[in-house]
Amino acid sequence: MTTRDALYGWTAERLVAKQTAVGQAGYFYLFDHGYPAADAAGLHGFHASELPYVFGSAKSAPPAWPKNPDTPEEARLTAAMGDYWASFAKDGAPRAAGQPAWRPYGAERAYMAFVAAPQPGVHLRPGMYELNEAVMCRRRARGDTPWNWNVGVVAPPLPSGVTQCR
Repeated sequence: MTTRDALYGWTAERLVAKQTAVGQAGYFYLFDHGYPAADAAGLHGFHASELPYVFGSAKSAPPAWPKNPDTPEEARLTAAMGDYWASFAKDGAPRAAGQPAWRPYGAERAYMAFVAAPQPGVHLRPGMYELNEAVMCRRRARGDTPWNWNVGVVAPPLPSGVTQCR
């Protein structure tokens, strides 16, 4: 989860938080839907695994892609995601008939989780955003540690003695 948070989670939440801070509605989501072929490959909700659902292209996915099952449940998730994305493209607000409201991120830090079905939530992964913000603040404040996505043992040492960052 550390890699997910550092590579995608923090950067996505930072973008939507900054957009909210300037008074623009932003919509945040987590795709955490697993299906048998992806789970068997140890991938679960892997990077870009939402694309066949968003674009309704599960039957034409690349050959090495874990095969999406052809079930009514998968069809419902595909229809919901396609509707959310299409309405967002049309007028800037994601909506899907018969599905939960996808609220803007805002002060509640709202998001939509796509698991077996769309599930709204608030404050995804408490502490993750703040931790990554503090790490990057320390790197920027020192001025000699570039921003990067390296985490774990390959990460550059975190600068110490930076007082303006938590």
